[in-house]
Amino acid sequence: MQTIRGRLTAWYSAALALTLAAFAAVLYLDRRNASYQDLDQRMRSDAGPQFGAILAAANVRTAELGPDQLLATFALVLPFGVAVALLMGSWISRRALGPVDQIITEVREITDGRSLHRRLAEPLVKDELGRLAETLNQMMTRLERSFTALRRFTADASHELKTPLTVLRAGVERVITTPNLPQDTLATLEETLQEIKRMTELVEALLTLARADEGIAPLHRVPVDLRGIVEEARETGELLAEQAGVRMEVTTPAQPVVVSVDATRIRQLILNLLTNAVKYTPAGGSVRLQLGPANGKLTLSVADTGIGIAPGDLPHIFDRFWRADSARTRTGERPGAGLGLAICKWIAEAHGGKIDVVSRPGRGTTFTVTLPWDSTAGHS
Repeated sequence: MQTIRGRLTAWYSAALALTLAAFAAVLYLDRRNASYQDLDQRMRSDAGPQFGAILAAANVRTAELGPDQLLATFALVLPFGVAVALLMGSWISRRALGPVDQIITEVREITDGRSLHRRLAEPLVKDELGRLAETLNQMMTRLERSFTALRRFTADASHELKTPLTVLRAGVERVITTPNLPQDTLATLEETLQEIKRMTELVEALLTLARADEGIAPLHRVPVDLRGIVEEARETGELLAEQAGVRMEVTTPAQPVVVSVDATRIRQLILNLLTNAVKYTPAGGSVRLQLGPANGKLTLSVADTGIGIAPGDLPHIFDRFWRADSARTRTGERPGAGLGLAICKWIAEAHGGKIDVVSRPGRGTTFTVTLPWDSTAGHS
């Protein structure tokens, strides 16, 4: 039995069946004892005169209750009792565990930090289930406060860091333009500028995700032809691919693909996927970007022939700051903060779509973004 309801029904039925069996056995023994008492009384009343040690008695076969009578008693009582036990056990378990099913359903609907404002309905009767619902509500209240404080801190810290980073970047860029700088000083300044750029990108990503968690990251949807966005991203992607020695292929439909989206966010999604694909594809490999309809929806896929992702890492690649291995560290050959895919997932879901990934270690990875699409909109 995989459920408490099933086990309760089985236990109740077994207990009632054993009770009925014991009742049938007691009934059998009582009937047997009564039969012998009746026989004894008849023997005493019907016996003839005593001659020596000979006693004339009645036949006992008609008074005995043998195994056949016992089995007949069981067969008469047990089926009815078991049927009643199953019905009663199922009804009792359903009534007893109905609130538990309701709690499970409501808790499952609280899927992420944005749903923690919801609360479970607490029964009027403060029994075990009532106390359980009350405890869960208190736990969700504490979680909601923690999530809110964390989001507020992330958003505030990211916002406050933008200004000093901008000042630092402007200062370093101005110093770099100074003529006759020593070569070692110029190299140090260029390295500092790169770190400032990475920090700025990290702050921007954190601020984007913090606003998304708060539900205040706006999407400026307008009907656009996605082929234009893909072509814009293609130019940046080809520059990155050329520097890495990777070949890039882009395939788009011949007909317009008009979708109501936030063009800036979709461009960010495509560039994030292309950057990842180029970053983890060795020289001589290829990256393929493909846009087209599929099953009444629009799909955008980015496939590479890179190092791939281990099966154990796939469930976590959209988690924030997740780094699959030592090769994917900020100080390694493939630097990054681990927020790009989390942002891609948010952008896809904010547009009513989803993002999936298929990967084989050593064979490459394919990310597929699926977006809702009204194919008639582009022809109207």
